[in-house]
Amino acid sequence: MSYSKILVCEPDASILQVSERFKGSRDQSEAGIGILNVVGSIKSTSVENVMTASSLTFPILTPQWSINGGVMRSQQSAPRRGFTIIELLVAIAIIGILLALLLPAVQSARETARRTQCLNNLRQVGLALHNYHDQFSLLPPVVVWGAPPGEPLGGGLLPVGVYDRIATGTATPSDPARVYSNWLMMLLPSLGEGALAANVVSTLPVSDPANEQVRKTRLATLSCPSDSFNSPGNPYVRDALTGGNSNEYARGNYGINIGPGRQCLFETDPTCTDGFHVGDPDVANVNMTLWGSGVAGVNKSFEFSDFLSGLSNVVVVDEIRAGVHAVDPRGTWALGFPGASATIRHGLATFIDDDNGPNNQYVHADDIVGCTELTTQLGSSLQTLRMPCWPAVGQPEVNAQATARSMHLGGVHVLMGDGSVHFISDTVGSEIWYLMHNRETTDAVELPF
Repeated sequence: MSYSKILVCEPDASILQVSERFKGSRDQSEAGIGILNVVGSIKSTSVENVMTASSLTFPILTPQWSINGGVMRSQQSAPRRGFTIIELLVAIAIIGILLALLLPAVQSARETARRTQCLNNLRQVGLALHNYHDQFSLLPPVVVWGAPPGEPLGGGLLPVGVYDRIATGTATPSDPARVYSNWLMMLLPSLGEGALAANVVSTLPVSDPANEQVRKTRLATLSCPSDSFNSPGNPYVRDALTGGNSNEYARGNYGINIGPGRQCLFETDPTCTDGFHVGDPDVANVNMTLWGSGVAGVNKSFEFSDFLSGLSNVVVVDEIRAGVHAVDPRGTWALGFPGASATIRHGLATFIDDDNGPNNQYVHADDIVGCTELTTQLGSSLQTLRMPCWPAVGQPEVNAQATARSMHLGGVHVLMGDGSVHFISDTVGSEIWYLMHNRETTDAVELPF
């Protein structure tokens, strides 16, 4: 039961009399807002909440009351309150902590997905290689190297397959560009890129304008999403070193294994061990081939039967990284040079062979054309980016040494001859890495997977 509380005084009562009656109340509730029956009766009808004494009107409070357990209690609602600044800051801090805990997990999940895509890409390349072998009974060469024969710019020391006339600006009508189709261009039909393959003009160098559309095409199958430098905004500009900007190439992340051996040629150096072969010792004027203990060479192909330790024990393709600058040729799918679409001299540690193992971080690890300019442009950032190279001071720059690289944490993917793909740790033993890239070994290899 509830009432409107009013104080009714006799019309002639004075303020003093009313005040005296307040003083006689048992407590302030009864005196101020309680039920005061001054005239001996309760007015239960709704009236204005005023106290009238003679001509004076006093407003009074009219809260609602209820009886609970015999005790009369007020039901007046408490005022609503919002968040305090402290509570808001605590909530923000909790959300921040949760995000900090969740973000690494989200990033890890994304990288796992990217690694899976890289692995699947290599499987596709493996299937394409097997299809090619089924069709031609051979694997493709690293690159078709065109005439004229020999490598006159190598001083009688460098073989074909390493000197880039377009990048160095040394191509002339009598000594033209020599680099034609590479192994990945030959695999295009087996990679489901028949339309693109139809546009390849194999009778012309890849640098020719007739092959521009092919070499500039980015292929998802040849791109690892973990490599942030493999992007449309970072093509390899092959003529950039000489001030040009017209000979562009799309990036790629897979390189065929030429061989892990040393920088020496068996046919020209009697002391050479674990080196490479040429077809003729006159490398300046006659020779047209180069190959090692890997699975492909310059103008040189191999059969699966040449894998003496079996297909499951030999690495056919390594994961590689896209170059970090327009003058960096590494990771360029349509260009048949070491570093661009091949790995070479990456299995031994000697004075001049210093690129052994995946993601090697020796300051002069990869030997590539353009490293001098890269060092000028990026300096120590090359080490920060984990893409070191050797600036050939006082010597012609050549594409002559490159190892497997990736932006995955702690290792790289490799494709074996049987089509299986595995992740190899950066800490793999150098001897194991060498043997698993050597098709000629007959030793039992304890593979790291």
